[in-house]
Amino acid sequence: MSTLSAIVAVVKDPALLRSISFALNTHGQPVEQFNDWTMAAEAISRAECVILDTCLPPADLTAGLSLADRGIKLVVLAEDDKDYGSGNRQDICVLSKPLNGPDIANAVSSLRKNP
Repeated sequence: MSTLSAIVAVVKDPALLRSISFALNTHGQPVEQFNDWTMAAEAISRAECVILDTCLPPADLTAGLSLADRGIKLVVLAEDDKDYGSGNRQDICVLSKPLNGPDIANAVSSLRKNP
C-alpha cells in the first residue's frame, strides 16, 4: 500500500533545492528533493504537494502544472509575471523568486489547509 509523500520538490538549482528542503524540514515538513522531472516521477505519483521551479524545461513545466488537474497541490517558483495559477486556483500557490524567509513553508502550509 502506497502512502502520500508529504512534499516533492523539483527544482533545477541545487542550492535553491537545498534551501527549500532545509526550510521545510525546519518547519517539520518532510520533503523529497529532485532536480530532474524524470527522476521525480515515482515520488510525484505519491505526492500531496509538489514544488515546481519554472526554470525546468518547458515540457516538464507543462507536465508539472497539469498535476493540479489531478488534485495535487502545487507551489510554483516563478521568475516572471506569467499566470501560472490559472486564475488563482486554490490548489496552486505562485511564489516569486527570490524567496523571502518562511515563504515556502507558509505556502505549503496554506495549500495543505485547502480542501
